[in-house]
This record gives sequence, structure tokens and C-alpha cells, in this order.
Amino acid sequence: MSDVVPRVLLTKSFIDSHDRAIKTVAVALRDAGMEVILNDYETPNDIVNMALDEDVDVIGVSYMSGGQVHVTQALMELLREAGREDVPVVVGGTVRPFDVAPLEAAGVKAIFKGGERLEAMVEQFTRLAHHKRGLSPAS
Repeated sequence: MSDVVPRVLLTKSFIDSHDRAIKTVAVALRDAGMEVILNDYETPNDIVNMALDEDVDVIGVSYMSGGQVHVTQALMELLREAGREDVPVVVGGTVRPFDVAPLEAAGVKAIFKGGERLEAMVEQFTRLAHHKRGLSPAS
């Protein structure tokens, strides 16, 4: 077993007061042995700055009030500009069916809609974090 502890940034818009789901995911990831930074953002730049400052392995962005495509596209562009397109981005929350293709085209690695199993989410975050570090999930 590796001593590497995956670092995950989970974030949601500061104007979105719905935070039960993201807190539930944060606890599940923490209980699975990950270090979780939970933060609210105002702009996509806030997400990138926090991710770079904290040297995270995965970014998870929760959307409950819209803006999924625009914010995520801006986030992905800022990561590319920073030379950090290696940091995988996961989107969750209220994701409309017609937003899936543009999110995938932007480079999102996983999309979790309401009702997803926590175990599946933990597995995906683990896989993405280990892949970013060049490790196999069992290392």
C-alpha cells in the first residue's frame, strides 16, 4: 500500500447555499483516506488558485444553481494556461442532460448527477488521483 495520500479540492459557488451533498462527498473521500479541501469559489480563477496553492490531485466542482458549462470551460482553460491540465476535474450536482457533451468536450473526467453511489465516486476520485501521480490504484 502506498503512503501517498490523495489531495482533493471540492468546491461550489459561494452563492449556492446547498452544501449537504458536497459535504457528504467530502466525508466519504476523507473516510477513504484522502485529504479533502472544501472551499467556496467566486470565480473559476479562485478554483485554479486554490488547486495550485494546495497542490491537489483532483478538483471536484459541485453545481446546484447552474453555470456548469461556462464555469467549467473557464476553469479548464485557466488550468491549461497554468500548464496544469494534468489536474483532473470532476463535476457533480445538478447536471442537465444537454450539458454533458459540452462538459466532456471541455475535458471533464467524470460527471456525477444526483443519486450517484458514494462508493462509485470514491473509486473514481481514487483512480484519477493515482493516475495523476503515475500510480496504479493498488500501489
